[in-house]
Amino acid sequence: MTRSVFLLVTSMMVCAAGPATAATRTASFGCEARKPAVCYFRILYHPRYNRQIVLPAGMKVTVPGLNIGHDRYCVSVGTPPRHRCASKLITADYNY
Repeated sequence: MTRSVFLLVTSMMVCAAGPATAATRTASFGCEARKPAVCYFRILYHPRYNRQIVLPAGMKVTVPGLNIGHDRYCVSVGTPPRHRCASKLITADYNY
């Protein structure tokens, strides 16, 4: 019985850690607006968490902990994006 419990716990740990770490990566974001504008990014983590990033014109940054191809983002220049915004899928390439 002890061996079966050990195998069960080990397989649960591998299954839980495997897909999450493989899909979670960093993505590049940048503000392509002209100065003195500011870009507001709202990153929509699945299922309910979101985060706002503010970048001055011409600045680029990498954001860790994203689920590429699943999480989404909204961008707006000059004002923060509305709560209900037209979101885009986060890609491994440059997001602007």
